[in-house]
Amino acid sequence: MKQKLLLLFIGVVIAFTSWSQLVAGNQLLGPSLSINSSNNTYNAYGNGKTFGVGLGVDWIKMKTNTVGYGVGLNYTFAKSNTTGLTPADYARYHYNNVSLSFFRRKYFPIHEQWSLFYDAGIAGGYNNTKYDQSGSYATTYMYTKSNVYNISAFAYPGIAYFIKKNFLVDISLTNFLTATFSHQKNDGANIIGNNYQTAPNIGNSFAFNSTVTASNILNAITLNFRWIIQ
Repeated sequence: MKQKLLLLFIGVVIAFTSWSQLVAGNQLLGPSLSINSSNNTYNAYGNGKTFGVGLGVDWIKMKTNTVGYGVGLNYTFAKSNTTGLTPADYARYHYNNVSLSFFRRKYFPIHEQWSLFYDAGIAGGYNNTKYDQSGSYATTYMYTKSNVYNISAFAYPGIAYFIKKNFLVDISLTNFLTATFSHQKNDGANIIGNNYQTAPNIGNSFAFNSTVTASNILNAITLNFRWIIQ
């Protein structure tokens, strides 16, 4: 048993040291894509649909054959529409977000063409959301629009497949672990019950969480295409 474990350990060490898909000085450049979609029936008369798409571009400079440092620029658009019994019953929003990130990538080769990896870094972003509502859903949202500035730290895992010497595809769980500080300004107050929400409303918040669950894991996946520049 000890000999088998020793041989396994030696094999792992050899795989790490002999992995030649990347070398120091290589640059990885390419786009990313993520899609989020859901369709929920809240009751006999209500239905909610949400759709979002994220587009980005990343650049990574390898310092060794398994460690690199990168920068990413991402844009996300999302919309949601909840409808009721009549066309006048609805609640909807449109969301736009842009962010810039700096991160460290570490590869863990498991095969000549396959490698696990993790990214860890920081990001800054801005998002704008506009709300619209009517009828039985007129009290769904407290404001008609919001602007949010945020700074976050993140870490997430992924797996990469090296299709060619100069091209790879990887998938990652980009919302695996995040810590975010946000500054938010809400405008266009709505009347909620007997309380009138004052506008503008300004506030700060902090969150540390993971939004990856078994039920939404497909929505949490980001697909990346990367060209290897020698």
